[in-house]
Amino acid sequence: MTKTRVEQYLEEKAIPFEVIDLASVEETDFLSALAAKGLSADLVCKNLVLKGDKTGIIIALVPLNARLDYKKTREITKNHKVGLPDMDFVFAHTGYVHGANTPIGIKLQHPEDLFVFDHSLKKQSKLLISSGELGRGILLARTDLDAIVEPTYADLIKGS
Repeated sequence: MTKTRVEQYLEEKAIPFEVIDLASVEETDFLSALAAKGLSADLVCKNLVLKGDKTGIIIALVPLNARLDYKKTREITKNHKVGLPDMDFVFAHTGYVHGANTPIGIKLQHPEDLFVFDHSLKKQSKLLISSGELGRGILLARTDLDAIVEPTYADLIKGS
């Protein structure tokens, strides 16, 4: 199996991680597949590529089952408008297709982007993020992810 750019980077830096292959899992069976691997859905993050009118690209990482609060995100990032750009723009900027965006890969290509993670993720010792390929995740220590990406932590989700 060919390693993704992110996996190669983690190996080069001797950062421990585990590849979680979910490529053959149907979306409706995702939570069951995680449980079968001994993983909680609380570890799974979704990576959102946003565009702010003042800051430009914003990379937001939130728990899988959470919904981004745009008003909070605008306030935290000091933008008047924040939204999801179209997928063609996202691909052109990140090089990743929808569903494969990864904060590590984006940080390596675009360190100038603004990275904001929901503060609830700080409760987790490990996080499951995309490896940069659909159906393939990376489980790594949250502190290692923080050291690479250097995000700002803030309350980003609705209802919290």
